[in-house]
Amino acid sequence: MSVKEKKSVGINPISQIHYIDHLAVVCILMDAPLIFIEPHDYELAQRYYPQLDAILLDYQDFTPEYLIANFEVLFLSDLWDKAVFHEKFRLLEHQYNKVLRHVHCPHGFSDKGFYLKKCANEDIALIYGQNMLDLLKHHEVLDKLTNYVITGNYRYTYFKKHRQFYDDLVAKEILSRFAKQQPIILYAPTWLDVEESTTFFEAYAYILGNLPDSYNMLVKLHPRLELDNTAEYHHIVGKYEDKPNVLFLKDYPLVYPLLAHTDIYLGDTSSVGYDFLPFNKPMFFLNKRRRDPKLERDLYLFRCGVDIKPDAYPLIYSMIEANLEHDKERFSEIRANVYDYTFGQERPFADIKADIVNAYHVPLNLKN
Repeated sequence: MSVKEKKSVGINPISQIHYIDHLAVVCILMDAPLIFIEPHDYELAQRYYPQLDAILLDYQDFTPEYLIANFEVLFLSDLWDKAVFHEKFRLLEHQYNKVLRHVHCPHGFSDKGFYLKKCANEDIALIYGQNMLDLLKHHEVLDKLTNYVITGNYRYTYFKKHRQFYDDLVAKEILSRFAKQQPIILYAPTWLDVEESTTFFEAYAYILGNLPDSYNMLVKLHPRLELDNTAEYHHIVGKYEDKPNVLFLKDYPLVYPLLAHTDIYLGDTSSVGYDFLPFNKPMFFLNKRRRDPKLERDLYLFRCGVDIKPDAYPLIYSMIEANLEHDKERFSEIRANVYDYTFGQERPFADIKADIVNAYHVPLNLKN
């Protein structure tokens, strides 16, 4: 007998642009709307996710009471400890005689354990696959994960289902903006997190200043970089934005449609690196702390490509050229293995939805 669905909704309370690509797909597969409080974000969602039921709500109407009065399950990418969440909603839950459940939707997978381990305290967590579970175990928090659903890589599945739409869109919005059509390098620096993971501010001169004329470059800017060092951020963008073979992408939620047209990936510890794995193309990683990827759990992805330490930053492009010929011979097998380890088997949306519905019918557990 099927379990009854509850009225669900996706929310993005502080309007994080990079959450949209994750929440939109989850809401589509759950047949749930996604609430926006910023008109710009709402317009992005309508343009890039036409299957999404997007709702634009006035900020003053976006209140805890509105949520609990109208919905029973919330989907969000912000971290919200379940004990704290239900303390906040306790009086309203009593008033409306309901328990408001919430589902954490990760905004990608990276090896940043300091962030990931907090999802073990969520009410219900969506888990891509075994790599996530093992990373939680590595950080000794797996026993706190009381209610979760294995999803596989639903964003990649969604992209493949709508590939023609996204190919046409990227050709019009991105590829047409380059002066010449030539191989594309995508540089995806992460933000200046508590581990100061980003390489953007240290490496930009070598990456952008030394970019050969024979390559185009997409710089996928993490939305938080502008807040990390506002003056330096605008100095960098202003200095290079007029180069005919450089395109900065700010407030651009799409990932897989860009990766499908990328020939070479250059990154640090951004989750975009894991997203790039199924394309089996050359990957290069900026190893800013000169660590050994074979020994460091939080550099697990680096085994899928060539790592470049700071003293070699001036040689980035000669290293890229030197490693292209034998790239697939060296890395195809490990990329496939790491992808399978991280995302597992592709799952039908109907099966993922059924598992999530079952999960939110499991009684809330606040003990852990």
